[in-house]
Amino acid sequence: MGPYLATPNVEKSTFKGENEQFIFAATHMQGWRNTMEDAHISKLDIEPGVSLFAVFDGHGGNEVAIFAERHFEEELLKNSNYKKKNYKQALIDTFLQIDQLLFKPEGQEELKQIKGNTEELQAGSTANVALIVGKKVYLANAGDSRAMLCRNNTPYDLSKDHKPDIEKEKRRIELAGGFVSNGRTNGNLSLSRALGDLEYKKDEKFRQDEQIIIAVPDVKEEEIQGNDKFLLMGCDGVFEIWEHEQIINYVNSQLKYKVTQEIIQQAAEGLLDQVIAKDTQNGTGCDNMTCIIVYFKQ
Repeated sequence: MGPYLATPNVEKSTFKGENEQFIFAATHMQGWRNTMEDAHISKLDIEPGVSLFAVFDGHGGNEVAIFAERHFEEELLKNSNYKKKNYKQALIDTFLQIDQLLFKPEGQEELKQIKGNTEELQAGSTANVALIVGKKVYLANAGDSRAMLCRNNTPYDLSKDHKPDIEKEKRRIELAGGFVSNGRTNGNLSLSRALGDLEYKKDEKFRQDEQIIIAVPDVKEEEIQGNDKFLLMGCDGVFEIWEHEQIINYVNSQLKYKVTQEIIQQAAEGLLDQVIAKDTQNGTGCDNMTCIIVYFKQ
């Protein structure tokens, strides 16, 4: 049995909601993969005027993605920088805190419970997190899940992929005793940053931000402008077949009439149907898919 099903599982699990500022839909489907390893957060009001959205794309298992989904909001809200409204640093702190929790015996036990057995744990997860405070988006990213705004009906990227062959990433990997081969960290991971992947983070000679794989996110701070229509977030599987502009154009094509929760849901679910591969011949468009669309009420 290979990594793919004989036919894709296109059943979708969708969450939607709205408040005075936003209408959102968050949807995911297993697709061609044998298992589903994505998780997400879609919370409109973690506090008055504060929303939290996140995509976690697991690899090597779903354990770290689910762990992050369970604990990210709680750890963020109790972070001292968050309480001081230093949101950028609070997001960085929370990414690193998730890793610290994973190293603890309690974290290891929870991962085993999620996995359902006591085999060796080697899972990790990307993390693409949008904290929206009033009219400001703080987008924190570690890995290759992505986020973009629809600005002037064109894509405005809020994140960049963390790949091992980027010079800055490759230099850190090699300084920590690792190597990059065929675009993969130690010939294995196609990422240079992620939550989990603890086997790459155990060298006590190095700080958390100096390990072969690190959880430190890049954080972009962006004011929501009058010509911004929506925020779109997704795991890398969403972006394998279509360019960002095609994705934005498709979602816009679904928003011609009065925008409701149902319309946003149709746009998100329809997008996944558009970007899944027809077959598994070249492996492109065959991944798990998770997409969140947050529409800005004007």
